[in-house]
Amino acid sequence: MIAKGANLPDSAIVRGEARDLDHDRYLAALLAPAPARDALMTVAAFHGEIARIPTNVREPAMGAIRLQWWRDALGGDAAAEPTGSPVVDRLRHDIDSGALPLAEVLSIIDAYETLLQPGALADVAALDAFLDESQGAAFRLSARILGVEDGEAREIVGVAAQAYGRVQLLRALPLLRAKGHNPFAREPVQDWAPVVQPILAATRQSLRELRRLMPVASLTLRTAVLPVALVEPYLAALERLGSRIASEQAGISPLSRVWRIYVARRRGRL
Repeated sequence: MIAKGANLPDSAIVRGEARDLDHDRYLAALLAPAPARDALMTVAAFHGEIARIPTNVREPAMGAIRLQWWRDALGGDAAAEPTGSPVVDRLRHDIDSGALPLAEVLSIIDAYETLLQPGALADVAALDAFLDESQGAAFRLSARILGVEDGEAREIVGVAAQAYGRVQLLRALPLLRAKGHNPFAREPVQDWAPVVQPILAATRQSLRELRRLMPVASLTLRTAVLPVALVEPYLAALERLGSRIASEQAGISPLSRVWRIYVARRRGRL
């Protein structure tokens, strides 16, 4: 488990970014053991920063430039001066100390760059890989922070990424389309049902598998993947949208979000 660092910069700023940009992981971090919270908040803030880039830029080249800045800032000389970004500096501290693997961190950056490419997730294998390299990598970083062994985490993290990642990708679809990005097809889509319905069905299947696996998971591993407690309500919200799923973002109430996370943490089940 990564302990708090006495000289790490601006933890309040990092927590604020985690809260604003990846609220589910922020809530999960609040319920984690105190020594791990700062590092978990850093992962949440980092993932949120990266995930929002494709939904905030219209030109793919501009998104690629922003993502490359993160690669350079995180993968550069360990003795480099502070970047001015508390998220980068705290994350680089954990990478340089050997606490977090750089490969998993860079995986998240690479994965979200694919959302800038038309049709990049058009086939099932590409979609599965994206989910593993984005949400899966973020879950693996959280598990490592909490001290979960890689072998214990592998199966549950893989299934969690498939379930949680699908609902988050569908929730981001209206934002991506508003910026002219469609990772599911190279040509304009007139009828989204044939695209979306298999993804919703696969989410249901992953959720069933996750519920089968969770009773044998340690409490620590369950904490690492705690955001999956929100898959069910997100899925219900997406299904309620019907044909509007590609134009309106699905959401759940803030109180419901907090309650589901809290109950899952206390009871140890989804």
